[in-house]
Amino acid sequence: MQTVDQRRLERIRSVTDNYFFWQGLRLVPMGAALLVVGLRWTPWWPLVDPWNDLVLIFVLAIGLTASWAIGSSYRRTFGDVRARPGVHERRDTLKWLVVYPAMVGALVIDGIVRPAVFVTGPVWGAATVAYWWSTGRGRPHYLVAAALFSIYGFLPMFGLYPSGVAAISPFFALLGVVYMVGGVLDHFELKRLLGPVPPDGDQTTV
Repeated sequence: MQTVDQRRLERIRSVTDNYFFWQGLRLVPMGAALLVVGLRWTPWWPLVDPWNDLVLIFVLAIGLTASWAIGSSYRRTFGDVRARPGVHERRDTLKWLVVYPAMVGALVIDGIVRPAVFVTGPVWGAATVAYWWSTGRGRPHYLVAAALFSIYGFLPMFGLYPSGVAAISPFFALLGVVYMVGGVLDHFELKRLLGPVPPDGDQTTV
């Protein structure tokens, strides 16, 4: 039977193998950008043309820049990790050949076919579970997020929400909120497991 220290060591190894994906605060500005993008095509959007596209481009640019800056802060605070060659080869292959095409395909189906079920919801929910599983597990909030996405997808069946194109924008707003909340929780979990690198310590590896 494993001791507490052995289980914690395995958890740390799992985290450092997926270090980039546990840098949760990177997700927060991108989540805010997705929230704005999602609200853009809803009745609650306050702006009119020609400001719409300019605001969206500005928000996305700020989100990407802030995410990059936060990544630099993680390297200074927690150090860096040298990835083992080929360790994520299978995951990367499945991601590009299966998961991403399925996510895009679901959006296309909802936008063109407009079925009774908002297909993007359960498909992206399954992708979230795959992300959680392949990046070290832990973080049960991703399972909650996957359930929310799936439930959202089935709401049109009960007349609680429109399906098709009308459901896409609010879904991206929901995705933005999940990014922000999940990112903060990821950060707290990373901080709990690793702790900051001492000022006089080796900051090249964890």
